[in-house]
Amino acid sequence: MVRLIIILISIVVAAIFTVNVFWLPINGYTTIKIYNRLPVLFAPSNYVFIIWIVIYAFLLLWIVKYIKSRKLNEVVTPVQTLLFVLTVILQITSIISWNYEHFIPSIILLGLQVVTLFILYLTYPLNKKSIQSRYPIAIYLSWTFYLFILDICYVIVHIQWHGFGLSNALWCVLVMTFGTTAIMHLRYHHHDVASPIVFIWCYIGIAVANGFDELLVATAALFLSGVMIVGILFMKKRSVSSK
Repeated sequence: MVRLIIILISIVVAAIFTVNVFWLPINGYTTIKIYNRLPVLFAPSNYVFIIWIVIYAFLLLWIVKYIKSRKLNEVVTPVQTLLFVLTVILQITSIISWNYEHFIPSIILLGLQVVTLFILYLTYPLNKKSIQSRYPIAIYLSWTFYLFILDICYVIVHIQWHGFGLSNALWCVLVMTFGTTAIMHLRYHHHDVASPIVFIWCYIGIAVANGFDELLVATAALFLSGVMIVGILFMKKRSVSSK
């Protein structure tokens, strides 16, 4: 029970901090306003960031369900608790670094958060019950992975890297293709339908943000969203255990 209370407190603290900092200023800027400073083609429309509220709603339902469970010791292990708390710490420090424009340390911290979340993700066995319990973590992981790529793209634009002569639009398409490949790996090998849905949400936001100004990027974002929808519906490796 103590472990669950620790996770619940971590979720509440992270939710209050993250939702506030994305829409209210720290160091004079909100996180979203910093993203909007530069013409980053991989950046989605602002409405996409509402997913933070969805993520924390799922996490709260996830932990409340566990608190109501009778077999508490079988639900959340000490390792899972440690990984989740570490994830929250990394997230908060990464966002603070980002808002104070320490972009490289922020990306490093966010990368560590992705790794920590992925390890937590792997603690769930590939059976039907565990996969269902893993949904909130999968959503959290995929969104954090998207932000990690977005932050790298932002810094590349910030330092005015010329991309070996390739256009920004082409680089964005390549990056989106990489993201789709990574997410489809989770879909196929880990029976994950939640992560592709998150990336579809993000890619539609990219298409909306770029519109007719960057038609190649918008078209590629919609096409890759379609690829992920097909993957959700038809990509199956093998049936999972019902235990």
